[in-house]
Amino acid sequence: MHPLQTMSFADREMLTYRQRQQLKLDAIAPELRIKYCFEFLKSYVKEGDDDMAKKCYDGIAKWIDRIDDSEFHY
Repeated sequence: MHPLQTMSFADREMLTYRQRQQLKLDAIAPELRIKYCFEFLKSYVKEGDDDMAKKCYDGIAKWIDRIDDSEFHY
């Protein structure tokens, strides 16, 4: 049997909801993700909170590789 046939209706609805949410997250451009990291770092990370700052910088490094740099103006 297919896994969806053994799921309840509520579970199937939750699965499709999560899939739609993931599609929305995947559609966010890398530039905006990097912008959000910098804004979060500037506005919400307290001075001396190195763990949260490291997470922000790791997120920036993760998404900086996905930027299309063909349109950069140096």
